[in-house]
Amino acid sequence: MKRIILLTIAILTCIGMSAIDIKILKKDRAAVDGVYYQFNAKKETAIVVKHPDGYIGDVIIPEKVEKDSVTYYVEEIASGAFSGSVGMSSIEIPRTVEKIGQGAFADCASLREITIPDNISELPSDLFKDCASLTEIHLPAGLKKMGSGVFRGCKSLESFEFPSTIDVIPDDTFEGCSNLIYINIPISVKKIEHDAFADCSSMETIEIPSGVKEIGSGAFRNCTSLRHFTFPGSVKKIESNMFRDCSSLTSVIIPNSIHELGHDAFRDCHSLDSIYLPNSIKKIGSAAFRGCSSLRRLNLPVGLKEIDSDMFRDCTSLLDITFPNALKEIGSSAFESCSSLQEITIPVTVKSIGGSAFDKCASLTDVYVLSVTPVKISGSTFAKSTLKGGTLHVKRSAKDNYTSDKQWKKFTNISGDL
Repeated sequence: MKRIILLTIAILTCIGMSAIDIKILKKDRAAVDGVYYQFNAKKETAIVVKHPDGYIGDVIIPEKVEKDSVTYYVEEIASGAFSGSVGMSSIEIPRTVEKIGQGAFADCASLREITIPDNISELPSDLFKDCASLTEIHLPAGLKKMGSGVFRGCKSLESFEFPSTIDVIPDDTFEGCSNLIYINIPISVKKIEHDAFADCSSMETIEIPSGVKEIGSGAFRNCTSLRHFTFPGSVKKIESNMFRDCSSLTSVIIPNSIHELGHDAFRDCHSLDSIYLPNSIKKIGSAAFRGCSSLRRLNLPVGLKEIDSDMFRDCTSLLDITFPNALKEIGSSAFESCSSLQEITIPVTVKSIGGSAFDKCASLTDVYVLSVTPVKISGSTFAKSTLKGGTLHVKRSAKDNYTSDKQWKKFTNISGDL
């Protein structure tokens, strides 16, 4: 009987020993059961590091590993530890892990689901960058901070909910998540940084909480399915390129809190046929509405002093526009190729109109100028078709001033009928 018991213990010992595969690499490094670690003998902790050939299959990281009769607790995953492990389909992270390094799971093309343990309070930059198969992510309820581009290029991700502890959505967070349809932004969020949702081409709508005070440039750039958007009253500026190439956008509600539109803000929004700009807006950047080929009518804020270059260039459906009385300058190519524009009235306050401002406006036949003193223009401000086939309307007392001006006299027809 004693011999049987001893034999059983010997067999179990052998089984236990064979279950642990240890490969010593350096004094402080080893691979245990296929997972590579760097050990800190003083703290008795282990960091998961990169496999030279990449990890494959289902990877399980234990809470602790033994080496040289010392128990090491796994507390960290190093930067890039699993990056490029295209054959890794799943991974289990123990609750002992307190820190994950930048890009730790980047380019894990086969990874479908992951759960981040509750000890993690911060996600580093590019953590899941280009994880093309990732569809489900479980984040800790106490997550406080995220780096830039955490989910960039996760093309299979369809929905996402932030923990209620997040207050900033960083740069490029979901850039290129082309199948993202639903996103829940908690009321805790105060800031959305640049390109956060750029190239999310399947997202049709998104609700911005009332507490958001700032939305960065290009935040929704190339969201080609986005149809409607409402700004909360807490936002003060529409940054540059914010909706550029949002080709399905038809409705945007802009509150009175907005005082500025950045350059290219709505560039190439081909479906946008009208938009209300509140009088709180004092400045609009260059090319803000360039290429909005469906835009027919637009009110300009009463306090706008300058129409910047290329602002309405290629707005081929624009029929008419009313300039505010505060306007002083119309920039170069501001209305170039607005082929449906038939007439314009230049307020008395305007001092100069840039080159090609109304070039290639094939339908422009009537130009009304209210200033007695000829407004400064260049030889290319108006198209030849307007100069030869259109009519310049000025005040009767100003007709001689315009017929003798070097540029304005190029109009074949000048009428003093105002």
